[in-house]
Amino acid sequence: MTFDFTMPFAGLSLDFAETQRSAKEVQAFIEDPKAQCLCFYKGQPALESGQRLLRIHPSKLIGQNLHDPGPAFLGLENGTPLFAASLAQPENIAPEESFETLRSLGPRLSPQELALAGRARALLEWHFTHRFCPKCGTRSTPNGGGVKRLCTNCKTEDFPHINPVVIMLIISGDKVLLGRGLDWPAGWMSALAGFVSQGETIEEAVIRETYEEVGIEVTNPQYIFSQPWPFPSQLMMGVICEAKSEEITLNKAELEEAHWYSREEIEDVLEETSFIFRCPPPITIAYQLLKHWLEN
Repeated sequence: MTFDFTMPFAGLSLDFAETQRSAKEVQAFIEDPKAQCLCFYKGQPALESGQRLLRIHPSKLIGQNLHDPGPAFLGLENGTPLFAASLAQPENIAPEESFETLRSLGPRLSPQELALAGRARALLEWHFTHRFCPKCGTRSTPNGGGVKRLCTNCKTEDFPHINPVVIMLIISGDKVLLGRGLDWPAGWMSALAGFVSQGETIEEAVIRETYEEVGIEVTNPQYIFSQPWPFPSQLMMGVICEAKSEEITLNKAELEEAHWYSREEIEDVLEETSFIFRCPPPITIAYQLLKHWLEN
């Protein structure tokens, strides 16, 4: 199956340079006159205009207070070394108002810029939350330009963690089931989703999560497409499946509500001619799954 669109946060055109990450090689990339660094503050990237991420030379960060890991080497963009850094105080680099959330930036950035920001945010967030060795608890240090951490005590290597999540459209004829998570704003509805457990396939996770959340047995789960989701670092695997019944038994520990919607209602909501519920924005895989279902 092929698609004529780029999934938001995907489509990254970047050479990760996995074989060029010794300390000497990374330092040479930092000193390259063409090198660029994306700047983050509290998980938000800085913009130099309304449409493009701020890029500065890594040398401008010397003397700045940076969170671990310092400048992380993202890879080579058309031969240009590209880094990302998380600032403790942004004022010497950019005004605080220059930093915006990725969710709000989604419609304004190009696919490449959004994918770059997503990779950078996920990598920096992982370093922030995994500063200690998972084996012995000793403080670890960034290694390989930021693509892993190395324990200074037991020498254990720790690599960025990506959490697999299934997100599914549950179909019954020309209707689809959507739900609202706990503490979501009133009116927001989306596809059901859940983490894949150890020892599970994608299909098994879809069947289990659907039954756990709404008490419905499903069949024929079909993988459609996936999305890297940097909040903090999920791989969202989009699936469409068929319900054996439409009777909902709501798990109130998981969802506030769940309802069936007709094809016509979904079309009207996506076209913004009806507001019976609020749909996830286009940067989400939930939106793209609904759009795919309508078109196919």
